[in-house]
Amino acid sequence: MSDLVNLADILATVPGITAVIGGGGKSTLLATGGRGLAERGHRAMLATSTHMFPASGIPLVERVDASDDRIVQVGTLDQTTGKLGAPKASWSELAAAADHVLVEADGSRGLPFKAHNEYEPVIPEGCARVIYVVGASGFGRPVYDAVHRPQEFRRMTGVAAYEPATPQLVAAGICIEGLVGMPDDLVVVNQAESPESLEAARAFARALIPVIDCPVYAGSLRSGALCRLA
Repeated sequence: MSDLVNLADILATVPGITAVIGGGGKSTLLATGGRGLAERGHRAMLATSTHMFPASGIPLVERVDASDDRIVQVGTLDQTTGKLGAPKASWSELAAAADHVLVEADGSRGLPFKAHNEYEPVIPEGCARVIYVVGASGFGRPVYDAVHRPQEFRRMTGVAAYEPATPQLVAAGICIEGLVGMPDDLVVVNQAESPESLEAARAFARALIPVIDCPVYAGSLRSGALCRLA
């Protein structure tokens, strides 16, 4: 890939609350992006509006004023599940205490793609940007095997459970949902590191662009290296 851009530099352009939705790398985006923002001198907070496993090696606090670290994760830890819940502080309090608040706003059970029901995603009040993540590892796999809530995906798109989740079909589902499309929103194709996965990401972007007017990036969220496709 050429013309690589660092994830933290992309995130730094829009301060405030960023809701991260979809599948295939949300938690990685929070951890990698948050660390990158902190390295650049920004104050970053990681949180969830639903539930998520805490990021390794990042201080966990329950109060927004409980640490002077450049990066913290805020929430209440459920000792039974090991997951973080939503923070006790309001979203406006978090936004006032940090330059960037990265919020995991839905769950996907580790699957590459996500179809949302009427209760999802849980977008925080005052959200400045939504980032929709998809995992390139799911392109071509059967819908039942690649999509969290496949019944919702089938209802939206009219496909059978055994049909492949092609780049065009995944793009159609995102367009139907209409959860991204504002100027500051982003769509990120994660796990697009091989020539084949990057070509699938390009096909996905071509299908998305005529309907959704926001940037599309592809690459590796783990390394933080992305290239802009649209």
